[in-house]
Amino acid sequence: FVYGHSRLLHRQWFRFALIRAGQYCTSFEDFNHERLYIELTFLANGYSLDFIEYHFAQFLTKFNSTPPHTPFNLNHLTYVTLRHNLFRSIEQEKRHIIEIQQLQKRHHLIELNYLFDWGSRCEFKRQFHEFCSQILEQDPIFKTYGLKIRLNSKHCYSSNTLFARPTKI
Repeated sequence: FVYGHSRLLHRQWFRFALIRAGQYCTSFEDFNHERLYIELTFLANGYSLDFIEYHFAQFLTKFNSTPPHTPFNLNHLTYVTLRHNLFRSIEQEKRHIIEIQQLQKRHHLIELNYLFDWGSRCEFKRQFHEFCSQILEQDPIFKTYGLKIRLNSKHCYSSNTLFARPTKI
């Protein structure tokens, strides 16, 4: 673990490595070799097998085109679809970033940050957006400004503070 990095960042490293592998590996065999290399690297650096299996399943779920709760078997045929969904998702993310930049440039973006410790982050965001839509989006004056509200979570703890205390020098 690297001191000062949030728990979320550790989870993202694994997903980013798999996304990069999906971008560069055109064949299922190449992707599978790269995936094994990534998994072994994470195991060698102290990550648990449960961590790796869980986040690989999350990766498959995110870029899977089959209905949720349906078993997904990654093979030669399904890899093509998964890779297509991966590139489509990346393009959507690029469009979203451009939209956010345009909103920032026009000063039409309100960003709110909240501290996230434990619990259901998705539930809080859903309830917050329901609250905003009930109050703000029904206000005709607010609508004329064309503002967008973005809710960001900030983590209270870094991964290292959960596992060890820093030593004083």
